[in-house]
Amino acid sequence: MLKIGIIGSGFGVYGLLPAFNSTAGCIVTSICGRKTKRLVSCCQKIGIKKVYTNWQGMLDKEKLDAVALAVPPGVQYKIAKVAINKGLHIFAEKPLAVTLPQATKLLDLANKNKIVNAIDFLFPEIEEWKKVKEFLDKKKFGKLKQIYLNWDFLSYDIKNIKSSWKTDKNKGGGALSFYFSHSLYYLEYYAGKILDFKSQLLYSKESINSGEVGINLLLKFENGIFGYSHLCCNVRGLNRHQLVFVCEKGTIVLGNENGITSNFVIKIYTDEGVKQVSIPKEEDRVDEDERVKVVKKLTTRFIDSIVHNKKIIPSFSEGVRVQELIERIRANNSEF
Repeated sequence: MLKIGIIGSGFGVYGLLPAFNSTAGCIVTSICGRKTKRLVSCCQKIGIKKVYTNWQGMLDKEKLDAVALAVPPGVQYKIAKVAINKGLHIFAEKPLAVTLPQATKLLDLANKNKIVNAIDFLFPEIEEWKKVKEFLDKKKFGKLKQIYLNWDFLSYDIKNIKSSWKTDKNKGGGALSFYFSHSLYYLEYYAGKILDFKSQLLYSKESINSGEVGINLLLKFENGIFGYSHLCCNVRGLNRHQLVFVCEKGTIVLGNENGITSNFVIKIYTDEGVKQVSIPKEEDRVDEDERVKVVKKLTTRFIDSIVHNKKIIPSFSEGVRVQELIERIRANNSEF
């Protein structure tokens, strides 16, 4: 039974803790974070008695096999370096670090120390997303020609005029790093390596710390596919996440409204009309964040990879690739 330590009192508590706690082959033995009412309540409910407020103390005192992180990218970089040098396997949050050199350093350290490493790019774990991937791989509607992304919502920090690392690009935040890091991963997951792009980053006085609130990209992929991607986290009244796959013999539309990982629907448009693809729904647990059941698929692979000493995807390698794209986009931005 692998012993897991969790660091983070936000998503670490309501996301990672229930995911790892229900994953076979491991047990969460300790957690580190601010002793909020939610953290204390969750630990009491699950039976975790070792609660730390200092991550170094937890790593020094606890005999862990792995650590799961849900902290700001700059803090993640510091913790991960120490944990890797202690021989601990790492389940990291996105983005992997603040800068590309930091991300590359973590990957190199993990490889050198033969550490199993994973990163929480969770959207491709959703059943509807996996089904679309299957359609594309099998060319069910012919070759993919174009891909479009539209992702609009109002972030918590902007809505509440809150200053945090999530709105500060110098700390690994801003819409590009915090949200669009997911998109950069799954766009390549579906369409292959991004070869070139034209970028436009959007800003707003409503975003404290001057982080981006939106991204528009024209994309060219290595295999000849073209695309357009749009994300804005400063949109009131609209909450949608939609991907459109234009293929030779039809168009696949994958999207949801008013959810993060739930409510996704697949629709197929062909000359014969429109058809919705039926996917068996996974039951939600009462009072559990909708992301937990998706994250659990990653935690299950992570534990299996440790037990069988094999690599997992997505890993630090994918985290480094996304960080590279983030920095290229910022460097080539056309401001409007």
